[in-house]
Amino acid sequence: MSEQSEKRGGVLVVMVEVDPQDEDELNRWYDEEHIPEKLATPGFRSARRFVDPAGGRYLAIYELDDPAVATSDAYLSQELSERSKSVMATWRSWDRSVWRELS
Repeated sequence: MSEQSEKRGGVLVVMVEVDPQDEDELNRWYDEEHIPEKLATPGFRSARRFVDPAGGRYLAIYELDDPAVATSDAYLSQELSERSKSVMATWRSWDRSVWRELS
């Protein structure tokens, strides 16, 4: 691997599906707690969120300095707040993946 490619970052991509009655709290949680927490984490550069126009499905993309940030033991072992646990319990489905930038 070249020195140039070793310096490339990555993204953490999370897709969540919730019932309509849970959407408002999901969005408040992202805005008030989750995104500020992630952006305060060393190695997280930015966060962008998207919603499926049909409703119920949300996508979050976090830009990372290094993909290892989102797969490290230190990151994965962080304790969740009670609010996070409550919001996550409403998720009908979710998918989380980490990607390394190629170009």
